[in-house]
Formats: sequence, C-alpha cells, structure tokens
Amino acid sequence: MVLIWRYDRFARSTHALLGALKEFHRLGVDFISYQENVDTTTPQGELIFMIRASLAQFESTLISERVKAGMARAKAQGKRISRAPIPKKLQSQIAALHAQEVSISQISKQLGIGYGTAWNYVQRLKEPEAIYPKR
Repeated sequence: MVLIWRYDRFARSTHALLGALKEFHRLGVDFISYQENVDTTTPQGELIFMIRASLAQFESTLISERVKAGMARAKAQGKRISRAPIPKKLQSQIAALHAQEVSISQISKQLGIGYGTAWNYVQRLKEPEAIYPKR
C-alpha cells in the first residue's frame, strides 16, 4: 500500500498521477490518499480519483499563473524579484579563496555563508563576462 497525504502533494500533473496509479495497479499495490479518502480499487473510486486529480492539476496551474503574474507585475514596477546580491567585500573574499583553490565547501564554512551561495558566486567567476565585463 502507498499512503499519501493528498494527491496534489504526490504528483504535479494528472498525467503523472494516472501513470503512478497504473503502475501501482500493475504491481498489486493499493493507493490511498489520506485527505481525499478515495478507494481506487473500485470503479467509483477510480472515477472520483480522476476528477480530483484533474481538479488538483487545475488548482496547481492557477496558482502557477498567479505567481508568474505577480512576479511580472513586481518586475514591471521595478521591484527586485530575486535575492539581493551579497556585499562586494564578501564577493571579493569568495574570489580570493577560489583563486587560492580553496574548495567551495571550505569557502562556505570560512565565510559563514551557504554552500549554494558560494557555489553560485564561484560559477559566476568562471563566466567570461565576470573576467571581462562589458563596457
């Protein structure tokens, strides 16, 4: 048996959800959603499953569209929609440590920043524009 909290937490699309259900049936595995409380082993339960899966995908698509519209509006208003850059001094320290061939893991530990942040800035150092900025 596979027990999930809700269908929309298991798969992002109806297609993926139906594929999983088909695979579970093929393997003889029951598929139960705690929140929706639907028994997919009966024809009625499978119908309800399909309807709810379609509604979950519809809801997910609406949320995605709203988020994209909100980000576009914020960007049009000149608002930052990404993280603020780290201070120039910290960027210089990352560059200096990287030039000394210090690992990204060690850079993040020494400077007290996340590994991902250190990795992103090291990758930017490797870009040609970082070395030869446009004028």
